[in-house]
Amino acid sequence: DVCSSDLKVRDPIIPIAVPTDMAGPDERDARLPAMTDAALLARAMAPDLRIGRGILAPHVAALPGTYLLLSQAGPLAAADPAIAARAIAVAEVASLAEEDLAALERSLPSADRVVGIGGGMTIDATKYVAWRRGIPFVLAPSIVSVDAPVTNTVAVRRAGTVVYEGFVVAESIVADLALIARAPARLNRAGVGDLLSIHTGRFDWALGARAGTVAFDAAIDAAAAAVLEATFALAEDVASVTDHALGSILRLYAEVNALLLRAGHAGPEEGSEHYFAYHAEAVTGRSFVHGELVGLGTALMAELQGNDAARVRAFLRRAGVAWRPAELGLDRDTLSRILTGLPAFVRSAGLPRSIIDEAPLTASVVDRLVTSLADAPTGVGASQGATA
Repeated sequence: DVCSSDLKVRDPIIPIAVPTDMAGPDERDARLPAMTDAALLARAMAPDLRIGRGILAPHVAALPGTYLLLSQAGPLAAADPAIAARAIAVAEVASLAEEDLAALERSLPSADRVVGIGGGMTIDATKYVAWRRGIPFVLAPSIVSVDAPVTNTVAVRRAGTVVYEGFVVAESIVADLALIARAPARLNRAGVGDLLSIHTGRFDWALGARAGTVAFDAAIDAAAAAVLEATFALAEDVASVTDHALGSILRLYAEVNALLLRAGHAGPEEGSEHYFAYHAEAVTGRSFVHGELVGLGTALMAELQGNDAARVRAFLRRAGVAWRPAELGLDRDTLSRILTGLPAFVRSAGLPRSIIDEAPLTASVVDRLVTSLADAPTGVGASQGATA
């Protein structure tokens, strides 16, 4: 079994203000600290990503020296017990609060490296310990619902707000598909949300470039478009949660991370669809499965952009992603309130330019956006045989 605590949805993320020459507040912000050297950046753009079945235990067994193991109950139980037996200390991750992470790091003995097996919380805790100690680290994701294994900043919660620290690169990322496949299918399917967002993110990036608020790079845009097309091609595999889908999601995450590092901002992947997700969490005070909420945001913002929203909706239902408001516990009134308040939210948060700045969200427009979702059946069964 996979421990539910390892698969918690993300806590609400409040966008943080950053200088205008830095990236926007994507949860995996691509901004680079000044001290990032060329060699480290090159490693970040071409991570040592290993994908296969049954590969985790032999990989860890071959690591030289000593290691600490961070995990949670479910992934720890699912992994080969020899991994924990060889570790000089095993710690379960319970929080990303900065004070809790600091206490965790202080409690651990010295070791040559740290190994993290689990979901986003474990991955970020592992990055934190490695960052604070300046030691190598190995990541073994137990789920593909978030891109944390291939990104380089460390998420910590400070005074109730998620902020991003440091810049680290894993020694290796070991995606054992036998372990990942044990996670709930719904959460693994949600991993495509942060890839589908390229559909609306690219549109918003181009808007910002035309307005002179951000630089545009045609080569990066073309590469992002290729990632998006590869994502659309995965729909049926995602619905069936095949090994091909799980491995492809991770590879595409890595490609996107490299593109954001090249761009120096999150524009190719983050735009109005993410702003919708941030605001939805702020309005409701709830946490959601991130990829599902971003999927809904992508469908809505593509409709607002006039940007082939039908293709987005068809992909989501073919992929079996839970994204419709009813599936996420959002009624029509709440969804309308989220959309109506988006312009003020975007202005107050200082978010990069997007369609939200150019298309007035009047009552009639909001009603049209919400109504546009009505053609999408729910569930994996409804998705089978649908065409874009």
